[in-house]
Amino acid sequence: MSFWTPSTFAAITDGRWLVAPEDPESCLQGAGIDTRTLRPGEAFVAIAGERFDGHDFLAAASAAGAAIAIVEREVSLADAAATDSGCRLPILQVASTVGALQRLAGAYRQVLRAGGCRVISVSGSNGKTTTRHLIHHTLSHAGLKGTQSPKSFNNHLGVPLTLLAARPEHDFLTCEVGTNHPGEIAELAALVRPDIAVLTSIGEEHLEFFRDLAGVAREEAAIFPFVEPTGTLLLPAPHWLPLSIDPPAGAPYICQRFDLDPLADDLPLPGAHNRLNASAAAAVAKLFGIEAPAIARALRAAGTMPMRCEVLFADAPGRPTVINDAYNANPTSMRAALGMLQGWQGRRVAILGDMLELGEGGRAAHRDIAALARQAAEHTVFVGPLFAEALPAAAGESVGSMTAHAEWSDTTAEQIVALLEPNDVILIKGSRGMALERLIPAIEQRFAATTA
Repeated sequence: MSFWTPSTFAAITDGRWLVAPEDPESCLQGAGIDTRTLRPGEAFVAIAGERFDGHDFLAAASAAGAAIAIVEREVSLADAAATDSGCRLPILQVASTVGALQRLAGAYRQVLRAGGCRVISVSGSNGKTTTRHLIHHTLSHAGLKGTQSPKSFNNHLGVPLTLLAARPEHDFLTCEVGTNHPGEIAELAALVRPDIAVLTSIGEEHLEFFRDLAGVAREEAAIFPFVEPTGTLLLPAPHWLPLSIDPPAGAPYICQRFDLDPLADDLPLPGAHNRLNASAAAAVAKLFGIEAPAIARALRAAGTMPMRCEVLFADAPGRPTVINDAYNANPTSMRAALGMLQGWQGRRVAILGDMLELGEGGRAAHRDIAALARQAAEHTVFVGPLFAEALPAAAGESVGSMTAHAEWSDTTAEQIVALLEPNDVILIKGSRGMALERLIPAIEQRFAATTA
């Protein structure tokens, strides 16, 4: 039985046809949840989100060439707009479209296994996207064929979409697995069932929900029972972890530890934490039988991911060097970034945005990072109410100047860039909700005018 047919989708999801397909054994070309990126022949899964409801876009899905639509509520059959062939868009109703997407992904994981595609999961508090990128790059550089999570597709929707986009004839799939609430790792790991599971780190993430590092460790370790019996679990060496974490006794898979690997010495990404991410990629490559010289060559050629220690303008005369690490932040990743900044030559400037979802420990965490920033940078700019509150205590013992903007206004970017100089090395880092990457155009404009 082929997986990619309307009849198989109906059987896996236990759905019923509101509008039956003319050919239930026709070949589907994939699955998607966004009509803007949907390709002809794909199944459209209508997800009811916080801002948009996919059920409102059935006509758009039909216009995009969807082969079928999967819905969870009653819809007007007028929504089943006519396709180019004059047929109505087939509509399959299920109890939950999110559940249907996950059931399809879980079933497709068996197809990938049968085809020989090895699934690599990447989870952890920090470094997931960079490590996933480095794994994909290193394996591909060696001539292996595979796919990876697009962007940060690491949640209840992104993980099943990543699985469904893989091809069983490929050598590998690298799948990012994330969490911000207890129980999410186990739910996703049950779909992924990795042949190789990489844990990048344990840090102070989402403490509003996990409470403490022990809670984070419990959540991240929830992937361990789902590693394939013939698979491998890759963990950082103990001294990279804030507490002990080990697989359960009698686990059927192999557990290996990785540390800084000399093969990652020439990595073009700054910071020891990125060398550790690259060392994890090297450990995966070795499990695929790739020789050390090929791994080293691949890592030397690795590019950066947007807003993750992305070095900008380093070779541009008259412009400061900007380390754009603005995608996200927590206390652990802030410490790593500030430690990295201290290794740069020039006047060091840290522009730090509030760290969100830290719960009761948020104020103390911001005070600690503010105190560390005063040692790492000649000038620090804080953005957000929590850092602004921490400023007075930190500034009292500052080795450099410090300023704060409790709220973002129309003039905040202009005020911040006015403090910068052409030879600065600038770290920009904050939680996703702070959106500090909006400083980049202002920096470009200021120094383009200076050098014009």
